[in-house]
Amino acid sequence: TLASLRAAAGGAVAVFLPSYAYAEAIQREAVAVAPHLRVALQPRARDLAAQNAWVEESLRNADALLLVLGSSFTEGIDSLGGRVTHAMAVGPALPEVNAVQEARLAEAISAGLTREEAFRRIYQIPGMTKVNQALGRLVRAPGQRARVLLHCQRFLEPDYRQLLAPEYQAGRAIADEKELAAWLEETNLSL
Repeated sequence: TLASLRAAAGGAVAVFLPSYAYAEAIQREAVAVAPHLRVALQPRARDLAAQNAWVEESLRNADALLLVLGSSFTEGIDSLGGRVTHAMAVGPALPEVNAVQEARLAEAISAGLTREEAFRRIYQIPGMTKVNQALGRLVRAPGQRARVLLHCQRFLEPDYRQLLAPEYQAGRAIADEKELAAWLEETNLSL
């Protein structure tokens, strides 16, 4: 999928992932399976100048930029707008299940929300907000466009789909490599 996106993009592809651990695993897999692909993994916590320098270098030299949803690279870097024409978001960036999140969930339920409502508030909304913020970095001015592949079954579920920005809700499901190739060749699906 990454190689197909890269070929269609003619430049670096932004790949938004839910965590550093996931991004690091994807980088290892890319090296093992497709060593010809140049994959740049966003560095952890750097100042704005260093972040911008990494983006500039990666856009020049990499086939794919692995970016972590919710990080400063996906929320605060505007230099991707108009320069990345193809992107993939790999799942919603749901908060980690841990004691703090579970306490927040329990507190919301004790305040009168159903478990489903509490889950939506504590997990789904923050996770999907990160996806919308990241994808919003790709189109920052009139005339800029980006083709976006949402890669996760959850994006098809109504509870998640409704939380996507309206421009990302109109897409279609792609079931296999053949459908992906056809989608990449179409010109009227760009956002």
